[in-house]
Amino acid sequence: MTATSTGVGLAGGGLLARPAAAATDDELAFANFGAATELLLRDFYGRAGTAKLFAGSLGKALARGRFAATEHGVALATLLTDAGQTAPLEDDFEFAWPAGTFVARKPAATAGLTIAEALLGAYLTAAATSPTASSRVLFSSLAASLGEQRSTLALARGRLTIGNSFPAALELETASAAVESFLG
Repeated sequence: MTATSTGVGLAGGGLLARPAAAATDDELAFANFGAATELLLRDFYGRAGTAKLFAGSLGKALARGRFAATEHGVALATLLTDAGQTAPLEDDFEFAWPAGTFVARKPAATAGLTIAEALLGAYLTAAATSPTASSRVLFSSLAASLGEQRSTLALARGRLTIGNSFPAALELETASAAVESFLG
């Protein structure tokens, strides 16, 4: 079977086959949450870059995080559109950043860390509960990338880069509650 007959999704610099089976309602719910929150994370990285709060290798890592958030959004949008749904767009949101978020490293890194940990937790749950093998692989890949981003943001915040040995898997409602104040 060729990539053109099965479709492709982006993840971790490689290509993942699109789900052959129809996505479940739960998979689509996680994909919708992920697509919207990846847009939020992309906006975060862009604003942090514009504020020039992080330089050197840390600044480059955050720029790479923005690129990853873009790729993640594309993969999740593909999952949604393949299922006949409309993927969220940046224009659908008016992101609400608390005053002072981008004036210093600590509040900026704290906001980014909150978002990354919510996404990581949601992707862990999605990967563990998805009945579709290709969706499990996609959500697992997304979780791995968010684990890397979480470590970078923890370093930017002044925390240990390797924190909890077993990051918490989060129900969609819990992950959504963690970021809802930013989604405006």
